[in-house]
Amino acid sequence: MILKILKVFLLVFLDVAILIFCGIYMMGYDDFYEESQGEYFSLSSMETKYKIVWIFYNFWIVLNWLILFYILFRIFKKTISK
Repeated sequence: MILKILKVFLLVFLDVAILIFCGIYMMGYDDFYEESQGEYFSLSSMETKYKIVWIFYNFWIVLNWLILFYILFRIFKKTISK
């Protein structure tokens, strides 16, 4: 039981760490953004490294939602079967 709780805590910590990393990394885009490069936060105004992080960040959020829906579905399924 304690091992399961530790795994969940570790996964949540890893998830938050990845989100923090992406947020801090994208601060570089904020610091060096120039209006002449294009609209703010459009892919055309970003360097390749910021595009990769931005796309990964959005992918990570979608993945988190899918995992959350899966967990809620499993809980719902268990409560219905009882």
